[in-house]
Amino acid sequence: MTQRSFSFLTILLAVPVSAQTLANQATDPTVLKQIIIYGRHSVRSSTIPDATLATFASRPYPAFEVQPGYLTPHGAQAEILLGSYFRSYLLAEGLLTGADEADARESYFRANSIQRSNVTAASFATGLLPAATVPVHSYALGQTDPVFDPISAGVAIVDTARAAQEVSGIFSGTALPSALSSEYSLIRSVLFNYPNGTQPPPATPAGLVDGTTMPIPLTASTSTPATGGIINPGGLSIVDYATDPFVMEYTDGMALQNVAWGQLSLNDLSQQTRIVSEVFAVELNSPYLIQVQGSNAAAHVLRSIQQAVKGRRVSGAFSAPGTNVVVAISSDGYVVALANLLHLHWMLPGYQQDFAAPGGALVFELRQVRSTGEYFVRVYYTAQTFDQLRNLTPLTTDQPPATMQLLIPNGDQADGSLDVSFYKFNQLMSNAINLYYVQDPAQETPPGPLTGVPLQ
Repeated sequence: MTQRSFSFLTILLAVPVSAQTLANQATDPTVLKQIIIYGRHSVRSSTIPDATLATFASRPYPAFEVQPGYLTPHGAQAEILLGSYFRSYLLAEGLLTGADEADARESYFRANSIQRSNVTAASFATGLLPAATVPVHSYALGQTDPVFDPISAGVAIVDTARAAQEVSGIFSGTALPSALSSEYSLIRSVLFNYPNGTQPPPATPAGLVDGTTMPIPLTASTSTPATGGIINPGGLSIVDYATDPFVMEYTDGMALQNVAWGQLSLNDLSQQTRIVSEVFAVELNSPYLIQVQGSNAAAHVLRSIQQAVKGRRVSGAFSAPGTNVVVAISSDGYVVALANLLHLHWMLPGYQQDFAAPGGALVFELRQVRSTGEYFVRVYYTAQTFDQLRNLTPLTTDQPPATMQLLIPNGDQADGSLDVSFYKFNQLMSNAINLYYVQDPAQETPPGPLTGVPLQ
């Protein structure tokens, strides 16, 4: 899966949310009551088989040490570090007690049913609660989780013709190559091994596929409907497949000469991820597809927060009442789909706007004002930087991951902060969610703890 363009530009806090919150604890008038971390898996190998990758470039791609699509050992270690950071933060906030087994009973981990998400969730749990045995709840590997992919699960039935019609009113397949000309030129030079800017560009080597020259039809996909797979991006998706390994090569710590064959600076590496953004824009960000693909996950997030406020069971929440920490790990497209529903946007140092970095997460905090008992919601996006991932940099509250509090459009930020009252957040989320695409809680069978997840 892959990312998108937006109608709102959100330039927000320049300092990490977590560091700022901790620095003000002595005077902070609020108490953290619940945290929901809705994230992407960490660093993985390419999801594309080597035989297919070989058709995209004039040189062999460097090999990862795990099979296609699996979390790498480096990625697992990076996620442990992220979990350790949240441990420090939540201990300081008082949401964790330090008695790991007791804290684990008030925590819930959910992952979509692929190896990289399950191992990411387990690794995060290792960092967060190192002395506890923490179950990761997931369906059997390969069984679709309706929270993350409601279309494949049959919860949300999509009208593909309507989806394609909307997308054609937002994007032009004939104009996109021009809009992405800088990225296309850069990527083509890397894939076919010549200096960027060479004019005229050399012909595509015989026997290879050049996605930059292929049409972008933006019609309804003919494959089986799935979240993030309703629209056919044509050549744009081929370029995405060809370049997907580059970010993972860098963040997995490969020698620089093996990262895009040594032809991308770190700024170039970031720039070429705009392809990911445009694929997600096409696949996930039209008004109709926002509701179809994001409503079920958003309903689970909202009901979990409602449950924490009410102190009693709310059907359709992620877990039982009393759960203070909820961690849901899936893929980048599912994180983007949820963000789209509330028009949430971020820009972290070194990354392109709204890029869902390996291990990055949308975070929802439910807070309560000590003096009045009023609840409000704080939303932010957090991710390790490119170099924090590559170098396995230890994270602390003094040296946190890159973090940015997010504007919730139409919220009630009357006091000048970006926090939103629970009443307003509940209203905005309820209005954004289309219940037609939300699974009836009475029909839902939540997954149990998964065992036997292969680590290699």
